[in-house]
Amino acid sequence: MAQKEVLQSAPAEGKSISDRTGALEKLDRLVARLRGEGGCPWDRKQTPASMRIYLIEEMYELVDALDKEDEAGVLEELGDVLFQVFFMARLFEEKGLFSIFDVADKNTEKMISRHPHVFGDVTVKDAADVRSRWHTFKKGSQNINSVLASVPRSLPSLLLAYRVCERVSRVGFDACPGRGPREVIGPSVEAFLQAAENSGQEDLEKSLGNMLFAVCCLSHRLGVHPDTALKQAVERFAEGFSSGGQKGDNDSDN
Repeated sequence: MAQKEVLQSAPAEGKSISDRTGALEKLDRLVARLRGEGGCPWDRKQTPASMRIYLIEEMYELVDALDKEDEAGVLEELGDVLFQVFFMARLFEEKGLFSIFDVADKNTEKMISRHPHVFGDVTVKDAADVRSRWHTFKKGSQNINSVLASVPRSLPSLLLAYRVCERVSRVGFDACPGRGPREVIGPSVEAFLQAAENSGQEDLEKSLGNMLFAVCCLSHRLGVHPDTALKQAVERFAEGFSSGGQKGDNDSDN
């Protein structure tokens, strides 16, 4: 289905399409003004490399607002992330490579191809069926050497480990073989405990990394995201620490 057909068939509520695109064009012009002659000296000196950290920070602030269920905060932080996206695209447009509109077109094309059950004649039963079909498609389009190529190495380590376990499982590979939880993490836990008692810093770091990776593999197998689980544990500890002096939630078995 062509993009024009998608736009024509998409439900429109509230503001018209022209009003919506007008707001985006205004943001694009604002970024161009900041970067142009007579614009902001700080904005004019930025590069894709220098803006990387600001994009990451804004994403974390958005996630924080989502976790707090702060709707006003989400509105503001989404705007900040959107500004970063427009600003980054402007930097590449100035190099003659692509514009924010090319970014939008490319993404629209990709999303149409990924949803043949919406824009094509494919029939699916439910969300699980959609995910299964997507994994089958990806498995057929990748060779074993490219499975991990699209996993960003700049991800936080816990999320990176989980993503690696997830990706290799799609091609039938188990990153941490073992039939039960004890078999998956038991050997790495034992190795870490031995290293903690008898080894130097380098061996201790290696064994700790292996143990954490095994825990991430087991988390994936059990359908529990390790980042979410760890964040909740930290929040429980922080809440207990704040409300009961220095006695955190980790002092109990609950």
